[in-house]
Amino acid sequence: MKIINVVGAAILKDNKILVSKRKEDKILGNLWEFPGGKVEIGETPQMALKREIREEFHDEVIIGNQIGEAVNFTYQFGTVNLTVFFARLKSNNLDLTVHSKVKWSIKEDLIKFNWAQADKPVVDALLKIDLQKVFFNENG
Repeated sequence: MKIINVVGAAILKDNKILVSKRKEDKILGNLWEFPGGKVEIGETPQMALKREIREEFHDEVIIGNQIGEAVNFTYQFGTVNLTVFFARLKSNNLDLTVHSKVKWSIKEDLIKFNWAQADKPVVDALLKIDLQKVFFNENG
């Protein structure tokens, strides 16, 4: 089975988390996810996440700490190894290129979204984290 290394961002702003809905015509269409994408050969997960956010939203981000453990989930198309990091926007374009919708959500409302399966353990981890204590290295 194909192994796909993927990164995602739990982008924080005003104690809310940005969630994104995949376009209907994409794999896992209409499901909610943490924005991000595939890690390319030669990239660190952080490099891939910065590139993906640039491509998906035309935005720049500061990457924070990893959220919980990496998640492995097997879909019909392959096994996704998902690593999600906290992030903060340096710009605020949020141009939608691969998503049909984005929403700023309070942490407690994350359980109301129809998540892609690989993202669900990350939601569970986020519910246990005090977002006020998330730290960002401004040089990151």
